[in-house]
Amino acid sequence: MRISHSQLEECLVNPARWYQTSLIAEGHPYPMGYERALRLSVFHFHKSNAGEARRYLDRLIRKHKLSNAKRVSQIETDLDRYFAWAAKEALRVADTNVNLAFQLGFLELRGKVGRIDITGTGYRAVLFASAPQDWERQLRMPLIQAATASIYMRPAEKFEVGFQQLNGANLVAKIYTSKDVELAEARFRRLGAVLEKLERDRKLRSSARRA
Repeated sequence: MRISHSQLEECLVNPARWYQTSLIAEGHPYPMGYERALRLSVFHFHKSNAGEARRYLDRLIRKHKLSNAKRVSQIETDLDRYFAWAAKEALRVADTNVNLAFQLGFLELRGKVGRIDITGTGYRAVLFASAPQDWERQLRMPLIQAATASIYMRPAEKFEVGFQQLNGANLVAKIYTSKDVELAEARFRRLGAVLEKLERDRKLRSSARRA
């Protein structure tokens, strides 16, 4: 069963409720809005340059009729601030918009990582969002560290994981120890066992009704 890293804390609080919601959830394409236009332009920047990324953002604004002048001005400013931060930091980027598919037992951790950086000591996996207050304690963080390390075939201890806003502000990151990762993986497997039982019980009830 797949679970997005962004839903993991919700699932931990109430696995049964999350499971029931997952049965009726429908996949849908990401809507194009101001934040998504900015996010895609940041990705484009790392594949080209600042000028190309600005023109790309302009095309998205026109194509999708993003007409709120205040919000358009804000994402344009945020993009320029991101360029400035990246230049100041001499940022080295290995990849962007990375899809996770990390299977441990019944559950597969899914979701996206916004950017993979090359640092002086290894790598850094960055989620593009404001960091939640409890981000360092969230189960997903050491799992993302392990998942990204697996994708790039590097030791997990060489990967930091954290958050950053799309204007380049408030970058935070942490390296979890091998023990932290081991404990997180064990907890993720236990959660998977709970969801697997819910799945098995649902199928048994469904079979009984058909009999």
